[in-house]
Amino acid sequence: MTEEDPVEEIDAEVEKAKPKVKPRTTPVKKKKAAVKKAEPGKAEEPKQPKKTVYKKLKVNFWRTRLHDEEIGIHQQLKYQAKTRWFSKNFDIEGVVEEDDEKTCIIAFNKEQWEESPLEQKRLVCRYFTIMEETLDSKAKGGNFKGGVELSVTHSLIQSYEIKHPAPVFFLQIPGIINLVKVVRGWRLIGSRWTFPLLPEDKEDQLQMVRARGVVGPGRNYKIHIGKKLIARVDGHPIRKEFEIEIYDEDYAKDKTFIRYMTLFGCACNFMDGAVKIVKKLYKQMKNTGTTVYKPPKQELDLFRNPRMMRR
Repeated sequence: MTEEDPVEEIDAEVEKAKPKVKPRTTPVKKKKAAVKKAEPGKAEEPKQPKKTVYKKLKVNFWRTRLHDEEIGIHQQLKYQAKTRWFSKNFDIEGVVEEDDEKTCIIAFNKEQWEESPLEQKRLVCRYFTIMEETLDSKAKGGNFKGGVELSVTHSLIQSYEIKHPAPVFFLQIPGIINLVKVVRGWRLIGSRWTFPLLPEDKEDQLQMVRARGVVGPGRNYKIHIGKKLIARVDGHPIRKEFEIEIYDEDYAKDKTFIRYMTLFGCACNFMDGAVKIVKKLYKQMKNTGTTVYKPPKQELDLFRNPRMMRR
């Protein structure tokens, strides 16, 4: 009695798990409809079926300070008083819209990111629910929803690995102990970023999200899980605005995925700057394998062994 090849068994299981595709029915001949003549000088455009959008997000970094959400230092102090996640060096610089409704503000360490020397640049960007004044003087909102942080140290390690400038961003969501890495990979034309969807429940499986850049102006990406297109990011560089559409109904209801996509939209605003920083530092260490960059404590903490931490 011969043993069965385990590879063949796996292939057989995969074939069983494949969704059955309904066969096409035999087309019925229909009467030809009267063809409308196009107006002279106007070319008739072919109609394309639109994808169903189950969720719309918009990450908007404004360029002026003439917005209702930002009314100066007083507004920022209120956020600082509400949550420790709003740092003293943060500036409110944008809003997040969900289904055309403003829900959150975006803040980051603008001065440190834009004005510090190359070796001292750091990026920490977070978003919070919009604070609303009430009659009892207790403001509602101001809750931390998620943050994205650039790790220059991890970026240099990734760049040295793939021999190409590759920024690495960390995503953090309250209530989830895992930090998710958004990593830039190598692609001959365009860009490619990936990040995992880690299991939260026992039934969940590990999934990889791939953001494949669309060649053209701005930061435009098609978001895939496997071969399935589940979302799209449409960037408008002049307005510093990133529109996100989710085409899958299940993922449109997944709060964790929505937050990750919001943070990915925030990261899109800083990708060009991050690439320039990493490219310059990587060029210095390309031949020697040594960098002059001194990792700050905040970045070294990302390397800490969780098994050695006190509970």
